[in-house]
Amino acid sequence: MKTDQKKNRFAIAMDALDTTAEDLSRACSVDSSLITKWRRGDRKLTSRSKTLRAAAGGMLVLDAEGVLKEYYTPYRISGKGDADAMLAYLLDAELPGLTPQAVPPKRQLKGHYVAQYRVYLGEREFRRATLEMMDYLLTLPPGREVVILCYGRYDLMTKNLPFVFQFILKLRKALKRNTRLLLVNRKGYSVIDTAAFTNTWLTAHLKGYIRSRYYEGGLPGDLRYAASIRGYWAARVEEDAEVEDNLYTEMNTDPRYTRKIEQMCDEYIAKSKPASQYQFLENPSGGGENEKLWKHGPLPAWGKKDAAQEGTRTGAPAPAGNFYAICRVPGFGVLTQKEFTEILSGDTPPDMPDYLVGSGTFASGPHRIILCREDIQEGLQKERRMHEPLSALLHRRAFVTRELLAKQLARLIEAMNTRDDFEVALMPKTAFQKLQTEMICFENSVSAAWLQDMRESVFADDEATSGSFYGSVGYTWDKLMAGWKRKRTVISQLRKWLNGKELDKQEEDSAVVKNWDVLPRE
Repeated sequence: MKTDQKKNRFAIAMDALDTTAEDLSRACSVDSSLITKWRRGDRKLTSRSKTLRAAAGGMLVLDAEGVLKEYYTPYRISGKGDADAMLAYLLDAELPGLTPQAVPPKRQLKGHYVAQYRVYLGEREFRRATLEMMDYLLTLPPGREVVILCYGRYDLMTKNLPFVFQFILKLRKALKRNTRLLLVNRKGYSVIDTAAFTNTWLTAHLKGYIRSRYYEGGLPGDLRYAASIRGYWAARVEEDAEVEDNLYTEMNTDPRYTRKIEQMCDEYIAKSKPASQYQFLENPSGGGENEKLWKHGPLPAWGKKDAAQEGTRTGAPAPAGNFYAICRVPGFGVLTQKEFTEILSGDTPPDMPDYLVGSGTFASGPHRIILCREDIQEGLQKERRMHEPLSALLHRRAFVTRELLAKQLARLIEAMNTRDDFEVALMPKTAFQKLQTEMICFENSVSAAWLQDMRESVFADDEATSGSFYGSVGYTWDKLMAGWKRKRTVISQLRKWLNGKELDKQEEDSAVVKNWDVLPRE
């Protein structure tokens, strides 16, 4: 994509004054040929130039109607005069307008107004533009919604973890002002084609900071992203073979531009699936002894054939056996059907697919399970311990007895002893709570995640999203302290607890534990 050469700020000011180089020369005693070079962009504007300072003062002399005031007012510094502010405006690198304002330009049919236009080239500049968008958002009145229309290239938003952390930190500030972010995503079937998650990104979704919708098809031309803050700002990201990384990003506050992007976003929102694309499980206000409930529809089973279309499958793709989990105590993915029946205590069992409760034999493929140290100790000390996710799913208090928990832990020890690809980590509670989420995921198949306070949960049964969850747990595993996941240490500790030893031992959290965090800090 090519754009016309934009006027520099010296030319914009001259045009606003409707004056000539000769008129300005007479007002400031600067040679008219130099003024012409500045105006055409043939001579660079520099703060070291005394003649440029004189020209800025000459512009103010010619500005009898005060048309330049809206240009230089944002550059006023206490103790400095109009000439200094005008010079600062001329030297600012932005083209062609003002710094972000809380009041958008009014719709006009005549006269003039100043709008902001910025161009960013390459992937690094795309991320810079995204962070500057968040900074601009913080200057606006509270309660704004940001709509981001996406078509592929989700890696631009998720593969750079330092950027993700910066984005989430800025989003947290915006959320305090009642900001919401809506992602309108292209429906896809691979990690490349759909929104991927880090643990941070998933937590933001679960907390409702970010919501998602999905549409079928593609965007116009080479467009990859379009974004809108209604009435204030808009942006577009395009493929462009002539620039760095083939990526061109443009941001604008011109209302004639922003309205077009708003209309495009509205069109795709209207034809997209609602924000339950990730099947967020509703948490209605409960009653009785458990107010934290998950309301859900039938959970799909794998390998179920569609009677209407012979040979096709509905529900989740069959698992490869690759399983990751982050949970306080063992549960989904470890619990057997017989154990689940025991927990039900005679109640009629709900329709639970075999990937949540199985036969007791772990499938082949890598297994990584992160458990909370203090919660395991508590479960082995008490006669029974409430299991939070099962309670939310069953809509009543569900308890795991000490004997049942011990049986599950023994099964984990046996798997660790006999398989190189089966690993368990014991994380201190202080560190575990910083994760904020718990989850299970079968790579490219099925995932369930929930906030530790059970306030919100999500179930996903598409290959791409589950693969992304799998990757986010892998990232967390790699960040764990070596001692928390060292197999021999974990097996030894679990055996001691199963033998009733060290169950009362509370290790004091070290500075490393207190400072450990895979999420960005406040």
